[in-house]
Amino acid sequence: MAQLQLSRRYRPTSVRSKQGSRLVHASPRGARGVAAVECALCVPLVVLLMFGTLSVCSDMYLKQTLTIAAFEGARTGVRRNGDRESIEAAVQNVLDARGVVQADITIIPADFSVLQALDEIEVLVDAPTDENTFYEWGILGSDRRISAKVVMAREFDE
Repeated sequence: MAQLQLSRRYRPTSVRSKQGSRLVHASPRGARGVAAVECALCVPLVVLLMFGTLSVCSDMYLKQTLTIAAFEGARTGVRRNGDRESIEAAVQNVLDARGVVQADITIIPADFSVLQALDEIEVLVDAPTDENTFYEWGILGSDRRISAKVVMAREFDE
């Protein structure tokens, strides 16, 4: 009998309401506001994580776009008869397809007439995050720029 009473002590008890029509579960004092406090703490944290994830993923997408554009430009430049204009056109085609605006394209070397086989061609594409990301969050800083660089070796002599 003592063991039965001990086990009942830890179970929620049911008592009749004052009207006597329904059973009401008695809860420990102070447990009534736990759900409200948990909600007040967790919802802002989940919203903060959601917006932070959107911002980081948007930056990653921009970085990948710039890398693809630089790669396509460098690949165009290493071919026979590759020149600055064809590189810029290839890079700009990728940027236009992905909706990237205000990107800067840097191509090294400046003079393609002196290139020989296995000389390096470097294509650097740089773009601001403010106009090119889905969601820009001020905590990460304003006026940020993301860049990508691709270096390839020239395939042929002219």
